[in-house]
Amino acid sequence: MEELDIDLKIPEPLRADWFMALVDIQADLIYNALVVLTSPLFLLYRSYRRATATVSAAEKAVKRVPSRIKGGAARVIRRTGFGLMGACHVSMVMVVAMIVAAVIGVGIVNLYLEKPVVVRERLFFDYTEDNPSAVFSFDKRKRPFGVPVGHKLHVSLLLWMPESDLNRRLGLFQLKVELLSLKGETIARSSQPCMLRFRSKPIRLARTFVMSVPLVAGIANEAQTMRVDALTHQEKWPRTKAVRATLIPRAHTWTLPQLYEAEIVINSNPPWMKRMAYNWKWTLCVWTSMYIYVAVLMTLLWYYRPLLFPYIASRTAAEIELVEEEVIKTTRLRERRNKSRRRTFTTTQETYIE
Repeated sequence: MEELDIDLKIPEPLRADWFMALVDIQADLIYNALVVLTSPLFLLYRSYRRATATVSAAEKAVKRVPSRIKGGAARVIRRTGFGLMGACHVSMVMVVAMIVAAVIGVGIVNLYLEKPVVVRERLFFDYTEDNPSAVFSFDKRKRPFGVPVGHKLHVSLLLWMPESDLNRRLGLFQLKVELLSLKGETIARSSQPCMLRFRSKPIRLARTFVMSVPLVAGIANEAQTMRVDALTHQEKWPRTKAVRATLIPRAHTWTLPQLYEAEIVINSNPPWMKRMAYNWKWTLCVWTSMYIYVAVLMTLLWYYRPLLFPYIASRTAAEIELVEEEVIKTTRLRERRNKSRRRTFTTTQETYIE
């Protein structure tokens, strides 16, 4: 039992450990007390430093404000000037493109269009011939062939005939109209009878009595105008070069009508597509010019962008040069690094070999 009591006794703590714990506790208390006492001083010092830093920063900002304002104003003025110059340049290029497009569009439309031919000229019959004839040639016009291919040609004759006894007794006579080619061949022919409009003797006397004053004064005359729709022809090859009209007396007679004047009237109708284009030619010119204008602008934007935007082109060129310079610098740095690495590697190998 005595042996067991001796073994179960609790060992006493060392005096040195207990003393060190007390010293640590006292040191901690003293440190915390000092921190608590000196913390207001540190806070005041930090706030003073911050205040002085903010004051110095404010003074520097105030000093920099005029220079910044000047630099910003100059930058704004410079950008505004460049913007106005760019706007003027772009507007000038667009106006020139619009003029070019309008000229090209009007030219294309005029090349496609075919104006209807309208001709009215006097004819002079040659009464020295047995059958007096008169020829109208398109050589007198601006173009040798006056009627385009595909047009429908209408030929009419206007005969101004006096109401003489000879014309009244003559009655019917024949009028022949022919279309001649460049070689003188007959392309188309038409022949029809003509006659002065009949008026009985009482009607003539009454009209003469009513119109006596104008007739004596020369305001009115005793004549009739006869319109003869002579020929209709579709223009094709060979082309029409001239129109010939011939007066032919009635069979078994040699008497020809008396004429004051004779006129030929030629009208042509183009095909319906070209006729519609001619009727809407100004609208067609506007739309064609707009399409060409859009095409010209797209071409300029795609192939000649520096012509429209020179400032942007120069800016992009400068940016490209800067990028190229940076790439060259980076490649040079990489080459230098690689060389240095190779040198270090060779030196390490030499040292290892030694």
